Amino acid sequence: MKIIKKEWLILFLILASHLFFRFSQLGSKSPFTWDQVDFAWKAKDIIVDHRWPMLGPQAKLNSGIYVGPAYYYLAALTYFFTKLDPIASGVLAGVTSILTFLVIYLLTKKLFSVPVALLAVFIHTFSFYIINFDRIQWSVNLIAPISLIIFYALNQVINGQPKYFFLLATALGFSFHLHFTSVFFPLIVFLALPLLPKNKQTLKYGLVSIPLFLIWLLPNFLAANTQNATIYLGTYYHGLHLRRVLQVAGDAFIEFEGILLGSLKGLLIAKPIKYFLLPLFALIYYFFRPSRKRFNFCYLAGLWFLVPWLVFSVYSGEISSYYFSLTRPLVLIALAYLTWRLFCLKGWWLKASLIGFWLFYCFANVQSFLNLKYEGLDFQRVKVKEVIRKGEVIEFKEGHPESYLYYFYTRK
Repeated sequence: MKIIKKEWLILFLILASHLFFRFSQLGSKSPFTWDQVDFAWKAKDIIVDHRWPMLGPQAKLNSGIYVGPAYYYLAALTYFFTKLDPIASGVLAGVTSILTFLVIYLLTKKLFSVPVALLAVFIHTFSFYIINFDRIQWSVNLIAPISLIIFYALNQVINGQPKYFFLLATALGFSFHLHFTSVFFPLIVFLALPLLPKNKQTLKYGLVSIPLFLIWLLPNFLAANTQNATIYLGTYYHGLHLRRVLQVAGDAFIEFEGILLGSLKGLLIAKPIKYFLLPLFALIYYFFRPSRKRFNFCYLAGLWFLVPWLVFSVYSGEISSYYFSLTRPLVLIALAYLTWRLFCLKGWWLKASLIGFWLFYCFANVQSFLNLKYEGLDFQRVKVKEVIRKGEVIEFKEGHPESYLYYFYTRK
């Protein structure tokens, strides 16, 4: 009972810190720019004009590839409760971050233990790299929790629990409403097929779950032009070359760098460590207690990094760091597990060093957050109100926050 109470007390303190970093000063420390304005207008279309989009945002500008529209409806729900006030943008980002927090804690606890789960959400809470990401309201924020849900469900399936096919299919389908990097998940599932138990139960649940996946793709099938996607992919495919593979390697492991070293400027000399942490985690985790389940876990973890790495190696277009955010949950798990294994070793100096490092980590990241400055929503409100006071008009411009705010303050 004491252990349970201690666990919940620590979790409560971490969650309280998480809420502070994600919800404090929503108007000044949360951006309201192009993507957020697009979601605001789409929410207005749904709530006021009763126009129901069948397609979500375009995956890449002028690509002709669109994700599904589910996130537009999530944004509309939030804007409904704020009566179209764009503070909904920061609120939705914060609510999404809570969901991410809970998914990371609950699933890491199931896969590992309470201490590893607490360490994972601790790092997630205090990482300025993640704080800054979480405060930007857009569909990309949901990639990390959906990625971990897909990982967990697939891990359960290959370990002989075929009922998790339903969760896997649902999460996989929903991921196609978030970002085009969701295409990595079917590739990962395909490469995991050799690990599936070969029995009737696996086949039955696998076949029955297929409609749960396909129903999420229905809006895109009805409204999208697949020819555009084919042309775009043909334009930016340049084949697999070793030089390009090495160039993309830094991006493939960028979540390790961002989370661990993002605010620790004095430790940037340690950037190459990002290439070794995943192999180190896999070796320690597997050989500490070798088993088929642990091998399967390490195999899946490797696919989560290898597939995006190789796919982007054959892509000649621009690559942004957030394209690899699907790896974030596994980065948190790896850092938390390695920390806990080291802490369990004998030697007070080792324990003191670990505690000292993570305390310094918290201090540096909190300082980065306190110094964070945006020309956020509050700044834009003041400008627009001044324009209205002078009797001037702000014309509609796509992606411009002033246009939406002018509509919000002058609508009947």
